[in-house]
Amino acid sequence: MQFEDRDNREQRNERPKEPARNLPMAVLLVLVGIICALLYIGWKYMSDDTSGSDDLTAVPADTVAKAISNQPQEEAPVEETSSTTPVSTDGLPEVSVPKIGDKNEATAVKEEKPKEEKPKEEKPKEEKPKVEIPAGGETYTHTVGEGETFFGIANRYNIKKETLKAMNPGVDESGIKVGVTKLKVRIKAVHTVGPGDIIRVVSNKYGVSQTLIMQANKKTKNYAARGEKLIIPFAEKQ
Repeated sequence: MQFEDRDNREQRNERPKEPARNLPMAVLLVLVGIICALLYIGWKYMSDDTSGSDDLTAVPADTVAKAISNQPQEEAPVEETSSTTPVSTDGLPEVSVPKIGDKNEATAVKEEKPKEEKPKEEKPKEEKPKVEIPAGGETYTHTVGEGETFFGIANRYNIKKETLKAMNPGVDESGIKVGVTKLKVRIKAVHTVGPGDIIRVVSNKYGVSQTLIMQANKKTKNYAARGEKLIIPFAEKQ
């Protein structure tokens, strides 16, 4: 009876068998199968690549050269050259390209129109008015004295400077010399003083003021000696 109770207790206490212990082994086998499949796929891929490279190396060199030649080539940049290259095509005339900066050839391509030269307008020369030497009277020769000038001599004889210049064309105004240069002047007359002649009487006789007569003869007083010759200038400046 005791043995039976004991067997019953052992049966009750006995753990049930775990059927899941075989699970890790199945998972391991699945993983190994997957790894093998991956290795096989990788080996197959690598074998395909090596066969493809062998095929490429087996292609003849002529085929590769033809394939390269059939590819479009990039146009090389054209270098500018200084020399002119005539371009000739069917039906077109030859045109020479001029050098850059070559003015002579550029003018050959482009015909420049000749510039119309305007006739130069010649300015009429200003003719100096001719000085008329007073008619009548007498020509008197005057020798240049101390301190006298060309203008002073003309003023003394009551004539214009231009008139004195016209009567002495070969004389330089600034080159007159004392006691050497002789100038021709135009006067009305030369009067020889007679008895009773004084400058006032002579002035009334020739119609010339006393001042002009005294100026022409370098007198400061209204007096003239008998037999003295008085120069009578023109009453108006000539």
